[in-house]
This record gives sequence, C-alpha cells and structure tokens, in this order.
Amino acid sequence: MLMRNECAVCILNQILRATDYMGLNEERSALVFKEALKKTLETDYACLTPPLFSGKIYDAITDLTGNGDPYKKLRKEQNDLVLDNIELFRERIIKSEDSLFTSLFYSLLGNIIDYGGVEIFDTDQIFMEVSDVNLAINDYEILKGKFENADTLLIISDNAGEAVFDMLLMEQIKLKYPEIKIIYGVRSGPAINDIIKEDAEYIGIGEIAEIIETGSTYAGTMINQSDPGFLEIYSGSDIVISKGQGNFETLEMETGKDIFFIFKVKCDIVADYSGLERGSLVLGYRESISGFSV
Repeated sequence: MLMRNECAVCILNQILRATDYMGLNEERSALVFKEALKKTLETDYACLTPPLFSGKIYDAITDLTGNGDPYKKLRKEQNDLVLDNIELFRERIIKSEDSLFTSLFYSLLGNIIDYGGVEIFDTDQIFMEVSDVNLAINDYEILKGKFENADTLLIISDNAGEAVFDMLLMEQIKLKYPEIKIIYGVRSGPAINDIIKEDAEYIGIGEIAEIIETGSTYAGTMINQSDPGFLEIYSGSDIVISKGQGNFETLEMETGKDIFFIFKVKCDIVADYSGLERGSLVLGYRESISGFSV
C-alpha cells in the first residue's frame, strides 16, 4: 500500500506526539518538527509505503536529540502491563470453548496497543471478552486447517504488549501442533513502540520460539529490503502470520505468499484501501479482504 497525502500528515502528527512524550521543550520540539517537515518535502513519498516513509521521518528525532529509541521505557511498561495480567488471560484462554481461537483473539486485541495510530488506544479494550467483539473477517477455520500440515510458522511481530499475547498464542499452537517450528520475527531496531529482540527476550518468547530480526527499523516489513537470513525463513515457512496495520501496509503487496493478517484497521486510508470500516478487527487472508477480491 503506497502513501497518500493524509499519511504524511498522520506521521508528522506522530512526530509531535513523540516529542511531547520525550518532554522536549517548545524550542527543541519545533526544531525536530521543522526537520521532519524538511524531510517530508524532500521525499517523493508517493512511491513509498507509509511505514517506510515513517522510518525516514522519525530520523529527525534521532538527528536532533541523539535519542534513537524514544519509546524504550514505554515498550517495557506496555509489556509489563500484559505480563502483570498474564495469568488472567492465560486462564481465560485455557477455560474457553476453543483455546486456540481465544488465543488468536487476544493476539488481535493486543494490536490495539499502538502509538503510531491516529488515535491513542484505550487500555481497557485488551481486557474484553471474546463474546463482546465482532470480527470483520474471520478465517480461523482456514488457518486451523493449514496448521494441520505445517512444519514451520513465521509470525512477524508488531507492538510491545501485543507481543505478550503473541506468546500466549504460540503456547496454544505448540500445545495443539507440537511438530510445528515457530519463528518470531522482530524489528532490527527501534520503530515507535514495535518490539525488538531485547523486548522479546525480556518477555520470554525465546523459550517457545526462535527469535529472528527482520532487517527492518521501521513499523513494517519490506521483503525486498529484509536481511538474507530472514528472507530465507520467510520464503521457506509454510505459514506466515503478519501482525498489525504497518505489516499489512507493507506485506499486502506480497502476492506470491499466503499470508494471514491479524490487525485492527486504524485509519480511514487503510479502511478505504481495504474495503473495511475503520475500527474493523481482522483475522484473515488477503483474498478475504474485499479490496483484493478482484
């Protein structure tokens, strides 16, 4: 999915949000924002995906503050928020009628935890029950069928906090399909509040899956710019699960790979592009999204 003008405005607003979170004074914040504007004007963003453009614009923060990871503390807080309640969610999953589906459901709800979206998320939403949520697309039965014959599963991660729910999902997959090898792809460097390797290790994901860096330092995954090792795993995986809108914006163009998308539609641009309403929750394959049905 390529940029639109509205995407540039959204990402510039993210820069303001980041400088506010960092506690920069008005003068420093203005310098960063002007640098971000300059980069925007110098970039032919119409040929870029929003996550790739975002990565370039976020460099303004690093260039002028020396801080390449403004959300480091926030990522830990978000991971701890879910870790502190992990037994609650694990119990809900285990006691549910279909524990695998319920773990997928919470992995999807975790995608709400996002500082790159148009709106700040409501933490209470991650505590919702399965019965309280309607899915715009639900290809669970198709995915479950693919698990039956799979040897390798690649999950391409998204946000902190959400990653703890991913771990609960992986627990259920290993329980029901113990022969499947799970690989968990993470960003190779900070990108908003997206999880990186040290976060995944802190959570404990390394105990249940192999952790691999994708080569991306922005909130998405461009396969043609990935690390060779990640590309080999991506190409050889029987199932690929893509988490989050940023990964959808970059991976939906990968027509040669059967990718299962788990994300919330967080802006009007993606809503228009995908044929889904803003706020829609998706557990589905590309072919099930109406915008790609022809």
